[in-house]
Amino acid sequence: MEELEIEKRFLIPQTRIEELKKSITTGSGVYMNDFYVPNGDSHKDLRLRQKDNEYMVTRKRPIREDDLTTMVETTIELSRQEYEALSSGITSNIEKKRYKVNISGWEGELDIFEGRHTGLAVVEFEFQNKADLANFEKESKLTLPDITNMEWLASGRLAETDAELLQDKLKEFH
Repeated sequence: MEELEIEKRFLIPQTRIEELKKSITTGSGVYMNDFYVPNGDSHKDLRLRQKDNEYMVTRKRPIREDDLTTMVETTIELSRQEYEALSSGITSNIEKKRYKVNISGWEGELDIFEGRHTGLAVVEFEFQNKADLANFEKESKLTLPDITNMEWLASGRLAETDAELLQDKLKEFH
């Protein structure tokens, strides 16, 4: 399956994580473990994903290299055995819990990272089209840092980042 994905991503400062947890839709938590396939490119675009008991391989590529807002996402379902065989030996991964949230009238997904990325939280909003994105940008009253085009916080790059480096880089936002 291939689809166009238009999204904006925002960093949640540690001081606001508990506040935003109040926006979580009850029962929406999903465990995710993504392994990023090494490819030598600046943008890691191929991942093996576990989403609770579902498994898939996904390629997510930006339409324009300088703008990570709009991506083409292609997904192929896998069995657990295929996922485990393909992810065996790959060490660049991200573990997180993903929750549905409603923040200031906008539906989004709150990712609370685990493992070596504990302490990181990101909220992501997806849009049906460019008009919806423009409406969000005009009307949303989010006071959160926009990290959509920060390559080092893109999941593929983040998967290669250790806890110490992550904490040092996050200090820029506090």
